[in-house]
Amino acid sequence: MEANKESYETQIKSLKDQHKIEREKIEELNLKYKETIATIEEKYNKKEQELSRKEKKKVKEIVKLAKESPDEINKKIEDLFGFTSGS
Repeated sequence: MEANKESYETQIKSLKDQHKIEREKIEELNLKYKETIATIEEKYNKKEQELSRKEKKKVKEIVKLAKESPDEINKKIEDLFGFTSGS
């Protein structure tokens, strides 16, 4: 009877140890996931800012080159951004 109790307690301890290891792995994976998401968001925001700067620069070039023709400015900006005006 005592051997059964010891075997049972050993099994419980083993299960608890395995559970603890699994929890630690889950926490580690969760941390890596959060770090990866943060890195992706940071890269996305940086690229978005770069694109915005490039677009602003292109619009300035368009306005500078076609400063006497508002219709030409509108057309080039519409072409650049892929939208059309209501007129």
